[in-house]
Amino acid sequence: GFVRHRLPTFGIYEDAMWTDTPFAWHSLLSSALNLKLLNPREVIEAVLLAWKKFDLDLSTVEGFIRQILGWREFVRGMYYLDMPQMAADNFYDHHNALPNWYWTGDTQMNCMRQAIGQTLDYGYAHHIQRLMVIGNFALLAEILPQEVCDWYLAIYIDAIEWVELPNTAGMALFASGGRFTSKPYIASGAYIKRMSNYCAGCQYDPAIRFGENACPITNLYWNFLIKHRKQFESSPRTRLMTANLARIEMADQEAIVAHAKTILAKLESL
Repeated sequence: GFVRHRLPTFGIYEDAMWTDTPFAWHSLLSSALNLKLLNPREVIEAVLLAWKKFDLDLSTVEGFIRQILGWREFVRGMYYLDMPQMAADNFYDHHNALPNWYWTGDTQMNCMRQAIGQTLDYGYAHHIQRLMVIGNFALLAEILPQEVCDWYLAIYIDAIEWVELPNTAGMALFASGGRFTSKPYIASGAYIKRMSNYCAGCQYDPAIRFGENACPITNLYWNFLIKHRKQFESSPRTRLMTANLARIEMADQEAIVAHAKTILAKLESL
């Protein structure tokens, strides 16, 4: 079903997020692959056959195969290379507790409610929901990496430690520093609004950085950049982000930091 009906447009929509569309254009093969019920070679060969038979777009086919032959194999190698250090790493020295609503989905942030709610319903969320919504918030909210990793391992049907830990600790939380990825993957509410319909109707505004209606993710994103400005300025891959920060007046930056302190002190009630 996936190869014939969803693969042709997988490349276009793989990063999109939409309410009431939990599976969208994804294959849902990760659990079968990780539990060794399906051989990765079979999947790759089926996709290559479809590419030739149906004249599929090369970038779509390459993008899907790269996730299996490239990224999946890479994280397996990194797990065996870097353990047990990977499980203990806490590059940013984050120690906030994981909010209880990670287990219930009962939060006023609609993007988190949607992504976590879907996860609780199906044991599944696609890579952007896991990385750029749920993981993004966990990093920006300075949550203890080990608590976040335990949650991912417990909650997702495809979570086997060798694949879960590198993706969560190494990529989503940047807990390994630069040993796994070259930059933290963080985003403000503006990114989530661009990639989804989650912000529609949410009580928080992704365009507001501080104040009563400010999106917690937007506020914490800018707070994170302010706090780690030197690190971001030192890398060509992240320098543009701090260039945008320089456009924000100092008084507003101070207000961002002050509001972030309030948010970080009440994560449980967001």
